[in-house]
Amino acid sequence: MTSTKAARRKGPQPNASQLIVLGYLSFILLGAILLMLPISHVPGPQPGIDDLFFAASAVTTTGLAPGDVVDRYSPFGQGVLMLLIQLGGLGYMSLFTLTMLLIGQRISLRDRLNIQEGLEQPGMAGLVRFVLNIVGFSLVVQLVSAFFLAWTMVPEFGWSKGLVMTLFHVVGAFNNAGFPFLPEGAIHWQRNAGVLLVLAMTTVIGGLGFNVNQELVRRYLLRRAPRQRWNVLIGIVLGLTVALLVSSTVVIWYFEARNPKTLGPLPLHLQAANAFFMAVQPRSCGFNSVEVEAMARPSLLLMLALMFIGAGPGSTGSGIKLTTVAVTAAGVKGVLQGRQEIALDWFKRRLDERLVRKAFAVVLLSLAVVAFSTLLLASIESLPFLPILFEVLSAFGNAGMSMGITGQLSTVSKLILIATMLIGRVGMITVMLSLFPSRRRSAIRYVEEPLLIG
Repeated sequence: MTSTKAARRKGPQPNASQLIVLGYLSFILLGAILLMLPISHVPGPQPGIDDLFFAASAVTTTGLAPGDVVDRYSPFGQGVLMLLIQLGGLGYMSLFTLTMLLIGQRISLRDRLNIQEGLEQPGMAGLVRFVLNIVGFSLVVQLVSAFFLAWTMVPEFGWSKGLVMTLFHVVGAFNNAGFPFLPEGAIHWQRNAGVLLVLAMTTVIGGLGFNVNQELVRRYLLRRAPRQRWNVLIGIVLGLTVALLVSSTVVIWYFEARNPKTLGPLPLHLQAANAFFMAVQPRSCGFNSVEVEAMARPSLLLMLALMFIGAGPGSTGSGIKLTTVAVTAAGVKGVLQGRQEIALDWFKRRLDERLVRKAFAVVLLSLAVVAFSTLLLASIESLPFLPILFEVLSAFGNAGMSMGITGQLSTVSKLILIATMLIGRVGMITVMLSLFPSRRRSAIRYVEEPLLIG
């Protein structure tokens, strides 16, 4: 009786989706408060909405910025931004688990269920070890990348500024949040292929997803399962990642090699390095080694598609995710072929009907959010349509790329983009389940209606 009364006094407990959304909102608000402190700013007036925007962009690992980091924030503010990016990249549930372990608190069954859903894991076995592997892997990759970048940045800017710049770019690259540290951004290293390739590969590793990275480490570094077949998740993520990188590099190189405002003046090897760099960044990071607004229209259209697709599931990137693309494509193919069952032919695997419906729901809801946000911004701002669409897709895909209009947006437009960034980071299904928690299945079955469609 006593336990029942206590449960009633507590009220309904938030589900995993609500915990994730509330966790990200809490980080954003806390980060905005820290960035608003006088110690975080360089001298001069700074609008509070920009601090909130920076905090949201950092926590959601987006990288959209209404100004340059070095011109706006002091070393303390820059440290706060780096911390927010790192926290956002690890994810709320990973941080929750790590905090529970540090304070010696036992992780309950309910907590494990929430962690499982938040980390997109198929089961509860080994969740704590998985979170510890995430943290360890993240730190190791960023330290290795920082070692290589420091060879260029420290001699150029000195120990103090060079180390800060190295850490900022490494944290931004791995966590897919390409904030412009310098006024010219990564264009500063346009003629340094080594820096571009290190940043690009760090971004790719962060965007593969922790499940994929853990399996790659297990196979090729630890040599524990060298002869086992790839599972479907790893095959899809690696296959689509390679396909998108190669095709996007070729397309961008083709259209920009003749563009005197982008790759045209560069020698052949730097054209290739910059084309590869710009093919990597739209899928969730946002560094740019050329002026985005100067790129050819076909390149911009390709980048819009890449921002919408995004990275791998369970990664530091966002977008609708590579697996959603694969399942949706399989669903469309199955419908066109008149199949009763949807299958991934390459892997000889059948897909659950609920999974296919979920993938289509993610795509349609994501398109609806992008369309609605674009409509709102277009009705508020007196700006060309393409830069507005680019900005919205960059916010939703947490890509952080812009055609130079972020600083020109009004307060209302920035608030709309903040909401769009949050939705893109936590995922459409998570947002919908936080607003409309799933209910028990109804025993009622309606009469089937054969509608005409198409």
